[in-house]
Amino acid sequence: MPTHEGTRIATALESTWTAFQKHHPDLPDVVMITGTGMQGRNRKRPSWGHHTADRWLDATAGGRRAELFISGEAIAKGGQMVVETALHEAAHALAAARGIRDTSCAGRWHNRKFAELAKEVGLEPPKKAQKVIGFSEALITAATVGRYASVIRKLDAAALARIEAPSEGGDQEQSEDGKKEGPRGGKGRAGKRLAVACACEPARRMQVTPKLLEGGPILCGTCREPFQPVEPELEEEAAA
Repeated sequence: MPTHEGTRIATALESTWTAFQKHHPDLPDVVMITGTGMQGRNRKRPSWGHHTADRWLDATAGGRRAELFISGEAIAKGGQMVVETALHEAAHALAAARGIRDTSCAGRWHNRKFAELAKEVGLEPPKKAQKVIGFSEALITAATVGRYASVIRKLDAAALARIEAPSEGGDQEQSEDGKKEGPRGGKGRAGKRLAVACACEPARRMQVTPKLLEGGPILCGTCREPFQPVEPELEEEAAA
């Protein structure tokens, strides 16, 4: 029996980018691809995504298109992680389209111009540049979660085939000064996600970062009640 998982994944990711373009009309079209982020020699954690300008020749448009990659490991972490990752790459796409140099050191260091673009697309960069990666560790805000709530729900509900993401322990690696790094290389707990649910029957669920949850109530658009953390045992029951 033929399967269409690859087509379904690509369609969901392309729809996400289209939603971004409605809010940011100068975002250029991209060739969206996916696969494992565990590539490269001695890689200990996945690459959640990347943007590479002018990689694909577009014969029909008479020019070139950028490649935007979202890893299967990011897909495994849920719709919110996909949107956060894609928005990070959208900031890079805007930089390329506007001729802005937003990184250096082979793309590792993210400068203040990247931080400004990250804010423009709905992410919150760190207050201070972090060692090695600068302002890379930009996280999705509550307002942006609300803006793309329907996109996140569609990604979560798509029942996509996905590549299993590493555990939280494997999600991090030691930095040069011995501290744990987050999913993009930043220090702290950025890789952690908490399961939350609203008061609807049945409850609507999603995963958020601790920082996002601590920033203020996240209200459900249906029951108008705030999302609350789900106890681990209740989460297991819901999944059963």
